[in-house]
Amino acid sequence: MKSWLPLVAAVLLWPGSSSQNACEEPEDIDFGEIVSIEKAKYLENDRVQYSCNPAYVLEGSEWIQCKGQKWTPHPPKCLAPCSITRQQLATKKLFVFGSQRKARLIQSNHNVQFQCNEGYVLVAPSVRKCFDGYMDFPLCISERGKNCSGPPRIENGDIISLSEKLYRSGSSVEFRCQTYYAMEGQNRSFCDNGTWTKVP
Repeated sequence: MKSWLPLVAAVLLWPGSSSQNACEEPEDIDFGEIVSIEKAKYLENDRVQYSCNPAYVLEGSEWIQCKGQKWTPHPPKCLAPCSITRQQLATKKLFVFGSQRKARLIQSNHNVQFQCNEGYVLVAPSVRKCFDGYMDFPLCISERGKNCSGPPRIENGDIISLSEKLYRSGSSVEFRCQTYYAMEGQNRSFCDNGTWTKVP
């Protein structure tokens, strides 16, 4: 009877039968799900596949693997789309390039080009990128607003546009940094109904 003891011990200690090599259940992700067959126990080298909900974009690897009791790489993330509504376009005096004013969803990491309504000037850039549900809309400035007086000066920089006594709403001036200085922000400031937009 004792001759069986070493064999039983060897079976119990065999790596494939030990729970020490198992991984915990893989994490759930927001706006996505595990699409591979789920198991009661995940052992070394087992793999799991993720997928995102419609309109969401997967960031990271869709597959993770059980290695040394840990999942590698980390589970992916589902990036949210950006919504553009007709009300937003109307309020901001914008339309999507091609004269389109329809509501739409833009997937994360995709670009959209905007234009302003007639009589408005667009503060560049006109192309904006959606990232995880957020997109910064461009500013449209009315050409029929109040004029501006001289533009503000910036430290360690100069205005390189022609100087005028009054600047029409919608017009702009361009800035340049002096030698050894780097510009932070837009290199232009616009006259917006009597007030200058943010300078660099």
